[in-house]
Amino acid sequence: PNFQVNFITCQVVALCFSLSMKRWIKDPHTKLIYTLICGLGICLFCFGNQIFHIIASAGLGYILIKANKSSNMPWIVLGANMFYLSSLHLQRQFFDELGSYSLDITGPLMVLTQKVTSLAFSLQDAIDQKKSDDYKGTEMQKKYAVLEAPSFLEYWSFVFQFQSMLAGPLVLFKDFREFIHTDEFPSPLHAVVKKMGVSVFFAVVFIKVTPVYSIERLKETEFLWDTTFLYRMFYVTIATMMERAKYYHAWILADAVCNASGLGYDKQSQTWDLVTNVDALGFELGLNLKESLDSWNRGTMKWLRHVVYERVNPSIRTVATYAMSAIWHGYYPGYYITFLSGSVFTSVARQVRKIVRPLFVNDRSLKLVYDFFTWLTTRFVIAYVTFSFIILDFTPSILLYLRLYCCFHFAAFGAMFALPKLSKHLKNRGTRTQPQPATRVVTDAQPQKDKTEPKKDTAQTPATEVTKPIKKESETTTPKRGDDESYYGPKTATKELISHEYPEIKSYLRNSKPTNDVWTTWTMNSAAMNGNAVQLKTG
Repeated sequence: PNFQVNFITCQVVALCFSLSMKRWIKDPHTKLIYTLICGLGICLFCFGNQIFHIIASAGLGYILIKANKSSNMPWIVLGANMFYLSSLHLQRQFFDELGSYSLDITGPLMVLTQKVTSLAFSLQDAIDQKKSDDYKGTEMQKKYAVLEAPSFLEYWSFVFQFQSMLAGPLVLFKDFREFIHTDEFPSPLHAVVKKMGVSVFFAVVFIKVTPVYSIERLKETEFLWDTTFLYRMFYVTIATMMERAKYYHAWILADAVCNASGLGYDKQSQTWDLVTNVDALGFELGLNLKESLDSWNRGTMKWLRHVVYERVNPSIRTVATYAMSAIWHGYYPGYYITFLSGSVFTSVARQVRKIVRPLFVNDRSLKLVYDFFTWLTTRFVIAYVTFSFIILDFTPSILLYLRLYCCFHFAAFGAMFALPKLSKHLKNRGTRTQPQPATRVVTDAQPQKDKTEPKKDTAQTPATEVTKPIKKESETTTPKRGDDESYYGPKTATKELISHEYPEIKSYLRNSKPTNDVWTTWTMNSAAMNGNAVQLKTG
């Protein structure tokens, strides 16, 4: 298709622009002008007069940032830019063929919305930090706070940044500014060649393998009614995996374009993954839903965390984040089916990791079995949740869920009720199995009783709450060693008490030097508790 040819052509041209920029352009001001001109050229070639929408949306954001000085400024910018983006999403939804894809302006506008709104929040974070000495923002808010507002040239160069114009990734303004003013980083050649190779691999997979497992077959009557449940589940899993190949190809290619210009070097980890949008192996081999999602569309995840997740009430964080993600993507029903289901499965997966996983981690064999089971389950759950995102339409998505018997939905809702009960049961069992405290020995160091009490016979043993007779040698037992401090009795035992109760070790104590040795202290305490003479040893 023409749009695919245009996309590849523009990305190759952008790669050439990046290599030229790194080789010959060093001055920050020149970098800004070069980035702006190249971005405008690519945008005009691909979208023609639709570039007006980029200018209008970015201009609206710029005016609101400059004119509005209230603390609600970021939310106003977010609302205005999301409204503009939504109007174009709805236009495309009602006037384009369902499920069709073209290289239209909504893609760059989605990335632009992330850029402008994240900049607004970063500017407000900096203002809040200056106002309060006890600023309580998150680590991310502190890290990406923009202390100095961008100039007119900086802003528009940031907007039309050619490296990420077509397919992202999101580059936060602070990272962009550091890139413009920095020219000291190692050669990106190895990273660029590697990412280009991986991108080509996924392009071949998408062209050769994806047609064999066409996502369109999920809508066919024959597939829904004339196949077995296991076959349908297997086919959905493979088909959605093959669909991801095109995203891997586009995002990894865009990452290579960024790196070729010198953008994307992480000084902390000393790797070229600062703006990496996807980790294909991390996603496909993730042992649980969180690990996989952390490797997918990282730029969008970072944006959602920066503008929504860390700024709303904790009780609605997950739902609000998924809702914002759905609106940002568009208004096809399939998006909302995916994100509503995703919020449920994310919550359940979090409970499973918290309650169930600790039961397996202490045994290596059990942990391997648990990890394999959760990896396999995660593959099926991801396919089960995301196929509606690809199908887009409501009726085919619901029909396929019904033909899959809504199996994972039932399992998820069952787990939501069962896991709290399991957690409560484990806590109760843990309380019952805890060892009881040993009998407290009252030492000579404790307060004396009232002087009016009658004196006790001096032949009696020292005062204790419970007096234990000294066992015979044949009855002597050796205490077990363990981690529970209460098992060994109180640590108030003294040499005087032990020597008074056990004359057989009195001579040792008289001749020994003072020591804080842990083993000696433990042995003395054990002797005081068990009522028998235990051989003392040091070291």
